[in-house]
Amino acid sequence: MTLLFILAITIGIRHAFEPDHMAAVLSVSTQSNSLSATAKQGAIWGVGHTITLFIFSMILMGLNIEIDRNIFVLFEFIIGLVLIWMGFDVVNKSKVLLHDRGSNHIESEITENNNKTKLSLKSLGIGLLHGAAGSGVIIALITTTIDSIYLKFAYIALFSFGLIISMSLLSILMTMPMHRNFKIIPLRYFKVITGTLAILIGMKILYQSSAQISTLLT
Repeated sequence: MTLLFILAITIGIRHAFEPDHMAAVLSVSTQSNSLSATAKQGAIWGVGHTITLFIFSMILMGLNIEIDRNIFVLFEFIIGLVLIWMGFDVVNKSKVLLHDRGSNHIESEITENNNKTKLSLKSLGIGLLHGAAGSGVIIALITTTIDSIYLKFAYIALFSFGLIISMSLLSILMTMPMHRNFKIIPLRYFKVITGTLAILIGMKILYQSSAQISTLLT
């Protein structure tokens, strides 16, 4: 049992490294003005992921209600759209910085003026979507390996714990190059790179999920 719970935390940590997860959190984190705020956005994303995972777990495992598996493909499609939108939003915000030539404080002014509540809601929302999209596979894995309903939910809790901690720390590592304490990459260029990656990953997800949807409709 101990090994099973260690495995749950380990898989939760690994789950944070999914490209679409990293792209989404990184896109939001570029608007945070400190490493602590960045870690908070990663943790909030993890909480959103946990909420929908527990909801679908209650429906599928607790109440034994069947859900059409194709709904999870639809969630993937929506994630692709959201990532593309977030990517363009980040690139668009970088234009303000690209046109700056004189102020040494413009980066801090822009990041400090961002609505923290809006950022948190954005992180929570994309976390909810990712949790919904990935619930089918995660629950299927748990159902085939664990019999006890209590152990199943304990596994999900530990999985989510590993996921939240991992994404929080990963958010810090991913955004270190842009923060003024390190200054490895100027914020304006970091935003362009981040936004472009989000768009490309979103397009890939759209292509893959669209192919699955078209197969289901034929």
